[in-house]
Amino acid sequence: MKEQSKVHWFLVWQLVKVALTIQFKKSFIGITWLFLAPILAIIAWVLLHGAGVINPGDTGIPYPAYVLLSMSLWGFFSDAYTGTSHILLNNSRILLTTSTSSNVLMLEAIIVHLIRFSIPMLLNVFVLIAFDVDLHWLGLLFPIALLPLLLLSAGAGLIVGLFRVVAIDLANIIDHGVRFLMFLTPIIYAPKLEIPWIGTIVNYNPLTYLIGMPRDMLTNGSMELLPGFMMSTLLSGVFFSVAYVIFTRSEKKILERLINN
Repeated sequence: MKEQSKVHWFLVWQLVKVALTIQFKKSFIGITWLFLAPILAIIAWVLLHGAGVINPGDTGIPYPAYVLLSMSLWGFFSDAYTGTSHILLNNSRILLTTSTSSNVLMLEAIIVHLIRFSIPMLLNVFVLIAFDVDLHWLGLLFPIALLPLLLLSAGAGLIVGLFRVVAIDLANIIDHGVRFLMFLTPIIYAPKLEIPWIGTIVNYNPLTYLIGMPRDMLTNGSMELLPGFMMSTLLSGVFFSVAYVIFTRSEKKILERLINN
């Protein structure tokens, strides 16, 4: 058992190295793109805010720093969802022709995602310091606070990954829904909204708490979102467990369908 575990972890790390090498070799500026991408992503929102087109409300910290950190956390969710939802489709040949477990590919996707996230996250810390944001000691728990967000995104990715093989149109619809969900999450605006019906949707959105709580812990140490965060954490854990069971039990049937096609 130990020997098999060592083999699996060796394979995981080899796949991680290959994935990172391929990703960075494709780009002329390589790893620098991980820093440039989040900066380019927030320019439009900062310009709209500066022009008075959008009113984000009281974000508690300077708006550019708020958007950069929030967009990074949203990227943490959406990129993990995208990576796990393509495991079957992108690795069907490996799964069909070798004895490689989908668990190995799942771990590889998650580890690559965490590495890619940690690099631009350093940029967030420097930006927060540059804007004189006092980082709270609760920020030390920031990585742990991201675990429920990872579980939710990975669980959704596993379910949608099955749809990518048997119902591609449904998978595409869900992809667009996930993108739209960003606008129903306090990413470019403060959690407290003046429009009642939108505020209600935001309050019932688990991402409000799974993104807001780590952000608050890092920037001001606020525990205001703790009750919603704990409930969302419980739901994320249950959802991932159910999604994982469905994925592992359906995987063979899905692969058989790929063979027949």
